[in-house]
Amino acid sequence: MKKLLVILFSIFSLSSYAQKQTFSVEEVREDMAVLKRKFEKLHPGMYYYKSKKEYNQIYDSLYNSLTQPLTYLEAYRVLAQLVTAVEDGHTNIRFDSKRFHAKKVKYVPFFLRRINDKYYLSINASRDSTIVRGSEVIRINNEPVENLINKLKTFVSSDNDNEETKEYYATALFSSFYLRQYGEIDSVTINYRLPFNNTIFRKKLACLTNGEINKISDMRYKTFKRPNLAVKIVDSLNHIAVLDITSFSMTGKFMDFRQKKFKRGLRNSFKRIKEKGIEHLIVDFRANGGGYIPNISRLMKYLSPTPFTIIDTIAFKKSAYFTIAKPYYISPPLVFWMGFPKRKGDFMYRVNKQNDNNKPIKDLAYKGKTYFLTDPGCYSATTFTLNLAKDMGIGQAFIGQTVGGASWGSFAGSWENFKLPHTKYVIHTPLYKITHRLPNQKNKGFFLDLDYEVNRNYEELLKNNTSVIDFTVDMIRASKAAVSR
Repeated sequence: MKKLLVILFSIFSLSSYAQKQTFSVEEVREDMAVLKRKFEKLHPGMYYYKSKKEYNQIYDSLYNSLTQPLTYLEAYRVLAQLVTAVEDGHTNIRFDSKRFHAKKVKYVPFFLRRINDKYYLSINASRDSTIVRGSEVIRINNEPVENLINKLKTFVSSDNDNEETKEYYATALFSSFYLRQYGEIDSVTINYRLPFNNTIFRKKLACLTNGEINKISDMRYKTFKRPNLAVKIVDSLNHIAVLDITSFSMTGKFMDFRQKKFKRGLRNSFKRIKEKGIEHLIVDFRANGGGYIPNISRLMKYLSPTPFTIIDTIAFKKSAYFTIAKPYYISPPLVFWMGFPKRKGDFMYRVNKQNDNNKPIKDLAYKGKTYFLTDPGCYSATTFTLNLAKDMGIGQAFIGQTVGGASWGSFAGSWENFKLPHTKYVIHTPLYKITHRLPNQKNKGFFLDLDYEVNRNYEELLKNNTSVIDFTVDMIRASKAAVSR
């Protein structure tokens, strides 16, 4: 009996530790030190965007600001600043799943969109359907919404501190970032105005699980869905179609490591494009955060008239070698070493010497004009594709809003998730530096150069249409009319 009590006490102690509510100054400082050491050892982009001196200034300031024990969320706010200071969109900090169970945790049931200097409901997934899409949100739990969004933006990692990306995710993923700021709550009170109504209303909304939010959202906004790789004819007379590419990955019921489902779907899309005789193809990449890198080549084979190579160099830190090539793999570490023969400073890398690794598709090659649509949600494999297309001279125009990913390349390919010793936060860290093959250097800016900037507007929000597609279609029609004259 005594032995049983000891075991039960041990289990209880471990459980209590996992759910620890406060952390001493020493514990948070130790987590800060572990995070920094791990980044310096593993992260190929550490001190790439922000210098070591600048990073250390942030670190020292946070370190010295700790004077009393911190709650779980207070510790998060400190540690998150060290993560976002790396200024890499692939690097982030996550809650320990034992504290916030993904299926049980409750979220604020709506999402926002900024238009000009105001914030509006883009999705209302609460049980109250009277607060319609397009309602202006003024305060949330008595806090001015603009002040709140500025707080949440500090949690968003973005390449080279891209402000548009921070705004985009703080609003589009509002419920997730609100949880990080205030933790789980049962309800939230909002002050709002309905469309074309000056009266300010105030309502209390129950927070819901992800499952409940998705169920309500699917029913209420069924027409909002953009099936990946779907082809939609928007003007049959002028042979204009939109190809939606919302992700560079597709999943099914079974494991699909080589993304054959995406490959089949892509082929079916271009088969339809050819059958319909499409002359103007609008590729809608908005909100596409990336995915499986080989799918970039699969898409570009349909669009490129000449052979091409997508990656120039792949590199990683020498100190990350055994994190990537685990010692217990036996033979792979030895083979892996030979695959990265070049050395420069702290890095091992290899260069792709060929310029024609990928051959164009012959039977379904698209030979018409192409237009690419963008927004700050375009990242990783998506900005990779956009910059390749621009450099290869593919695309009549790049239209929309500033993208989220850098033009030169990204820190991606493979990741290491490590847990901090005291707070148990999980740090998601990329391990490779992947540089795009852009021999023509047609893009002059740090981010993709747009031909036309087209922002979202209030009418679009209310009617669920899309100003950027309308702009592109009108531009194509005007161009065809001009030619016919």
